[in-house]
Amino acid sequence: MGSERSTLVGTPVVTAPGKVFLVGEYAVLEEGAAVLAAVTRHASAQYMPGMGAMSKLVAEAVDRARRELGEVASALPPGSVLVNTEDFHQDERKIGLGSSAATAVAAVGAFFEAAGVSIERQRERVYATALAAHRAAQGGVGSGADVAAAMHGGLIKFQRQKTGFPSVETLVPPSGLRLVVFWTGEPASTPDQIDGVQKYAKADAVAYREIIGSLREIAIRFLAELHAGSATGVVAAAGRYGKRLAVLGEAAGVPIVTPIFARANDLAKELGGIAKPSGAGGGDIGIAMFATPEAARLFARALPKPLVPLPLDLDRTGVRRRLPDDLPAEISGLFHV
Repeated sequence: MGSERSTLVGTPVVTAPGKVFLVGEYAVLEEGAAVLAAVTRHASAQYMPGMGAMSKLVAEAVDRARRELGEVASALPPGSVLVNTEDFHQDERKIGLGSSAATAVAAVGAFFEAAGVSIERQRERVYATALAAHRAAQGGVGSGADVAAAMHGGLIKFQRQKTGFPSVETLVPPSGLRLVVFWTGEPASTPDQIDGVQKYAKADAVAYREIIGSLREIAIRFLAELHAGSATGVVAAAGRYGKRLAVLGEAAGVPIVTPIFARANDLAKELGGIAKPSGAGGGDIGIAMFATPEAARLFARALPKPLVPLPLDLDRTGVRRRLPDDLPAEISGLFHV
């Protein structure tokens, strides 16, 4: 989509995809596992000599990339990175598919490529630099899972560690599993949602840990069903995860599962599937899962207003340098598009 738009001639253009959470919201902040899919909405970035930083995030990305490359970057003239995130807008409104993470990864990648350093050969350095820049720009809020999806592409398991780098594992979806990503038409603030849950964690640590523990266990079951190749098992586990997210939201006084998400879930259940928030909740993006393509198609057609299905597919590649002869990727079959 947006990764194919025209850009200025000169330094290389780098693109990075957005993401959706399948499961793992909130539990991932407490070292639980999360499963995410990189999706075909992209940030496009290009180093521009003489340009100033367009945002705090881009400034962090460029500064950290410059320090990471050291003398290698000294030949670059002063400048910054121009990032285009039009792909992350619907009807001129921003949608929560991880634009900031895609921006961080694409900006670091564009700086590396402009300095003559191939991101294909230095993916771990790009990832570490983008992760640090993203966390710094967001004040340490968030898990970094969206950065991993933008970096690696595909369907991944992400898990933070007590020390060191997060672990990332590439996953293979079961045949028959179909996803429908939908939008509520309203934005939601991830930091505000997380802040509300963290306040609850401090106010009632025992109850909070019990709910998070159950979310972590369900995420492990979800992964087991994925590895077993059971589309029906994956759908059932995701449904249980959505129910526990609602419990967490009610306990914390945070609208994780809003009434419109509940309506979507009622419709999905009628068709043998489930629907839940994708991410911090409170509005914005939802995801529905089905064990047959027919059910996914019916769900997308029957979504009540204001819900809108989003045309997305799996981005298998992650961050990459865009080449003039790039061909459109084959349809993955995982998403109803």
